[in-house]
Amino acid sequence: MKILSRALFLLFILIGVLIAVSNSQSVQLALWPLPHLLVVPVYVLVIVLLLLGVLAGLGMGWWAARHHRRRARDAGGEAARLERELSRLRTAEAARQASAAPGTGPLSGPSAPALRDQKAIERQSALVTPELGASAAPRGPFS
Repeated sequence: MKILSRALFLLFILIGVLIAVSNSQSVQLALWPLPHLLVVPVYVLVIVLLLLGVLAGLGMGWWAARHHRRRARDAGGEAARLERELSRLRTAEAARQASAAPGTGPLSGPSAPALRDQKAIERQSALVTPELGASAAPRGPFS
């Protein structure tokens, strides 16, 4: 890949040199609000216009991706919040199991986690392993 990128870079430099050598004539460029005429070689004008086009394309691509960046930032915050909640729930469950009587099971009696805690664990599991969450039965509005 490094060789290919270097070869393409050299190819573009060669094309730029050929444009500069072939188009060394000067042109007068008059910009309306400015009273002076600019006299520049054609190759400078071509290169400046190409660079402006590249910058405009990069700017439009960056602007179009802003929704994806915002969604990724929000999802990262939500994942961090769920990680904190999951660790809190795990420590609470470990404390409950440690204080439970030896004859009772981990999910029986007063040590059973609340429904809210179970739903939080399910949400976290679906975020961490989406392929496992997709294998469950669909829970849409019509199911």
